[in-house]
Amino acid sequence: MDSPAPVAPWVVLGVALVALVAVVARLALSRRRAPARPRQEERPPPPERPPGPHWAVDDLPAFLEAPPGTPVPETRPAAAPAPAAPPGPDPSARTVAALAAAGLALVAVLAGVALGSDRGEPVAAGAPRPAVPGPSTPPASPTPARPELPPVPADPLPGERGAGLLAARSVPLGDAGVAARLALGGLVLERRAVGVTVGYPSVSVSVGTDGTALAHVLLPAWNCLGTTAPADPEAAGCTPVPTEYADLPTPALTVTRDGDALRLAGRFPTYTRPTATPPAYTGRVYDLSVTVAPAGGLDGGEAPADGTLFLGTERAEALPDPSLSRIRVAG
Repeated sequence: MDSPAPVAPWVVLGVALVALVAVVARLALSRRRAPARPRQEERPPPPERPPGPHWAVDDLPAFLEAPPGTPVPETRPAAAPAPAAPPGPDPSARTVAALAAAGLALVAVLAGVALGSDRGEPVAAGAPRPAVPGPSTPPASPTPARPELPPVPADPLPGERGAGLLAARSVPLGDAGVAARLALGGLVLERRAVGVTVGYPSVSVSVGTDGTALAHVLLPAWNCLGTTAPADPEAAGCTPVPTEYADLPTPALTVTRDGDALRLAGRFPTYTRPTATPPAYTGRVYDLSVTVAPAGGLDGGEAPADGTLFLGTERAEALPDPSLSRIRVAG
């Protein structure tokens, strides 16, 4: 059902319409009312005659002006003065009434517009009304917008700037996304004339419902004199080297999903974070492949994770610590 309109606009509209009708009726009655008769001017009383004897008629002046035998001019009766026009209605009062009527009409129009805006746009006859979810219908969850992930260079030059733009980014999981992290054992990154460079990687990935994904790699590295990666490089006397980082989004990152298990593959260009300077690419690119899957049943959508990282013929297994390797499945 439509929500009732506010009471205030209806009250304003009713008062404005009643006042408008009263003003229009007053104007109509003032036009039809008969004009009042003008008051007759009072004539002054004739002057009093002085006391003493008077002749009945003094015709000497008339005899001198017209002696006998003088032709008598034709006299016409004096025209009666035109009656004064009856005073009409006061124009200033009519102007004020007209302005009041216009103001009341404007108030009525504004009240009508307010009522129309409160009730919303009218629905055309025969047009279906939008369905309103009932109390038992759960509201549809908003679909997260697809994030804009800038691409990374495929083969950056050593010292090239612009790295690390995706270091703090992730992909919204939505209704059926997956997020996972793995802490892995050591593997050989590079063999040298004397000894090897080994790494102990950590991988994290977030995959949205639409397949958009972003993976991050943390790669602490050491130079060791042996031929394999020791379990504890510090205890083995290895020398630490700058830690490397890598970020790779889709489509450069390929994600294959099988149920709750994931397989990631891509070429990860690494960069370092020198002190007091922006991140810079190392010029090294590692072709990595990672598998990750729940190590047991999901509890609240989460579970310990198990997985493996492959680099050429080298491989590193996930550490057995469940607090370091986890997977979360949305939905």
